[in-house]
Amino acid sequence: MVLTGSDYLRGSRISPDALKKQLSGLWKTVFGDGPDYTSVFLGSTAFRPEDTVLSLDGGGLAAMLFLLPVSLEGMHGRYIYAVATHPDFRGRGHAGTMLEFAQRLTEGRGEDFTCLHPASDSLYGFYRRFGFETAFYIREVSRKLRTGADFPRLRIERISAERFAALYAEALPERRDACLKWGEETLTFLCREAEAQDGGALAVEGGMGKGFCLFTCLEKGTAVVKETVFSGGITEELLDVLAAYWSGKSVIFRLPENFGNFPEKITEKAVLHPFGMIKYKKELLDLQGGGTRTRGFMGIALD
Repeated sequence: MVLTGSDYLRGSRISPDALKKQLSGLWKTVFGDGPDYTSVFLGSTAFRPEDTVLSLDGGGLAAMLFLLPVSLEGMHGRYIYAVATHPDFRGRGHAGTMLEFAQRLTEGRGEDFTCLHPASDSLYGFYRRFGFETAFYIREVSRKLRTGADFPRLRIERISAERFAALYAEALPERRDACLKWGEETLTFLCREAEAQDGGALAVEGGMGKGFCLFTCLEKGTAVVKETVFSGGITEELLDVLAAYWSGKSVIFRLPENFGNFPEKITEKAVLHPFGMIKYKKELLDLQGGGTRTRGFMGIALD
């Protein structure tokens, strides 16, 4: 049986806290993250039972996914987050059934699409079976601090999740059309999720312009800058200045396919990756002739 978290609460008569405990337990079993991490999402306004899809097997919780508000090219949709099936119930079609349920649910609400970031390359084929098409790409640019370089002066400071949310919302009108845009309900969570991975948000300002970036830190001393928004444009000089912030670390920047003013020798080294998939509602697919023409940017992915 597949149903929303709201319907599950009504039917089982358990408390919202008991539901969160069940979800946290399944999350730890599948992804390995403990309550310190899961509480970042389950304790935020981004989590809503009515936007939670559950699959039950034998009366118990077998699988879950969450729907977060996003927009793209003037359309409203949902980002599918944390698709998880308990190991004891895999191979029974729970994930696929939840994906189809989520599509019907969102279309019934008048939304235009669902999208997601596959956790591995092998999952692109799995999601394609359910009507998703590759639609988002990134270029990864690796930078290291150039010792002795004379950097322009920029003020770089860590900022709160609330400040990040305000800067992101302020920048939305200027974002490129093919950029996935996150809903206000989710913005503070995105920053706190990055903080849970030893990252966070930076505000950047100086003679070159002003903007912000969101980053996480990986093992082996690598920082990943998920998205960079800067009024002066994304240039090689800017990335050098930002890379200097993580002195002693290698830095990977996720950038749009056509990302800025770079020498050809730099762009040649940038690695292009598929980075997300989309499924439009049937009416939009019919208008597009049966397939998506989107080739957009999903910088901030919950990966």
